[in-house]
Amino acid sequence: MKKGRLNAAIISTGLLAALLGFGAVPAAQGSTAQGGTAQRGAAPAAAASGLRVQDRSHDNDNPDNTLYALYQILNSGTDSVPLTSVTMRYWFTNENSADPLVFACDWAQVNCANITSKFVTLSPTRTKANTYLEIGFTAAAGSVAAGQGTGEIQTRVHHVNWSNFTTTDSYSFISDESFTYKDTQTVTLYVNGALVWGTEPS
Repeated sequence: MKKGRLNAAIISTGLLAALLGFGAVPAAQGSTAQGGTAQRGAAPAAAASGLRVQDRSHDNDNPDNTLYALYQILNSGTDSVPLTSVTMRYWFTNENSADPLVFACDWAQVNCANITSKFVTLSPTRTKANTYLEIGFTAAAGSVAAGQGTGEIQTRVHHVNWSNFTTTDSYSFISDESFTYKDTQTVTLYVNGALVWGTEPS
């Protein structure tokens, strides 16, 4: 190695050591599937990947003036997860935007008073979905412990004036005459806003 290159190498090595000593070398940015930088909360989401959603049918009518959705969240991971960090999305087609939507919680083991909800209109629309219902939890709902679940959460969506839905055009609607809880991929689950379970509509 030539003398000039050797001096440059020594200086570069010394500079790197100094920067490391002062913590000035930035960590590499993670990336998401969308190509951006990793969202805050992505690491807790990965740690909580043991969460999954099950649902069961309640009413298989089509059309119907009510979308019934009965859920339970199970934790097969090793860590307890606070429910305040968890949200679910039920994706559906709202065919009458002039008739306002209503969310109803009929019963929940974590108490309906501890469940939050909001409707989000999609633009652009997705396959069998132009709207989703996002369900969340207050601090009073507690946590879902490792190896445990939330218990049943019984919900409904309807219009103020009871307009019909074409249930077969709603992505998250299931028609299953067994009426038993099964893992679902069409109701999506998030921890701190990062998807940990299910498949969003395309």
